[in-house]
Amino acid sequence: MTKSPEEKPIEHRGRKIVAEIRTTATPEQVYEAWADPEKIAHWFPDKAEGKAEPGATITWFFEAFNYKIPYEVLRAEPGKKFAIRWNPPPGMSAGILEVTITKEGGETVVYLVNSGFREGAEWNDEYDGVDSGWTMALALLKHYLENYFGTPRSTFLVMKPANFVFADVLPFHRTGKGLKQWLTASGEFGEVGEKFAFALREGGTVTGRVLAKSKWETALGWDEICGVLELKAFAMGPQKMVCVHGCGWGLELEKAKKIEVEMDRAAERLASVLNAQKASA
Repeated sequence: MTKSPEEKPIEHRGRKIVAEIRTTATPEQVYEAWADPEKIAHWFPDKAEGKAEPGATITWFFEAFNYKIPYEVLRAEPGKKFAIRWNPPPGMSAGILEVTITKEGGETVVYLVNSGFREGAEWNDEYDGVDSGWTMALALLKHYLENYFGTPRSTFLVMKPANFVFADVLPFHRTGKGLKQWLTASGEFGEVGEKFAFALREGGTVTGRVLAKSKWETALGWDEICGVLELKAFAMGPQKMVCVHGCGWGLELEKAKKIEVEMDRAAERLASVLNAQKASA
């Protein structure tokens, strides 16, 4: 007897990432944020295409990287589960993303499993980078669901190559002294959930709450633009990159472009500081 697409088993192989958030949004809203191509583009990829139905293909587009990823839909159960699989070249494990949605009391629990990562120390940076990325993405999802659900966003993104080890970047992201060397004129932030405020060197302020901290990255709410600011570092092959990324829900495109220009200058300052620090070590 041939199984229908709905009955395909979900088999997680290789290393996996497990993460969870809790939100006041409804299970139906959470499901839409993943499965609706319009709504997932409000917080994760730049664009998405395809229908969320078992056996169909959906594609996520990350335009700044000129990158698109097609996925086979394994599960699409409104308000309950969304699971997709990337079918890689021979020799690699299939990458599966499974999102389970449940209701516990007055909260909705979003439980994520992402598998298919390669074993071995040489792949640790890749694994840690994706793990960190999901911490950031789920923080954005929660912020979007609870404050801006259904509202399109405008984004800004800058990346600069630099010579560093990841531990060297964190003081420049998370201390008042470090931030002042490249991003801020004054101010700092504390722990996840706490309010903060700082003035930007280029002008303007960023106030809100700390949304997330991972091993390498930080996500901050930015109330002035109804959005977020992310301070990131990652590897693209052998090259390390510092990155500033963010968005504003309902933010005018011209304003987003202006912020991007300002953040480009800030990221260039950070790359220069890191390169000088590495050279003198």
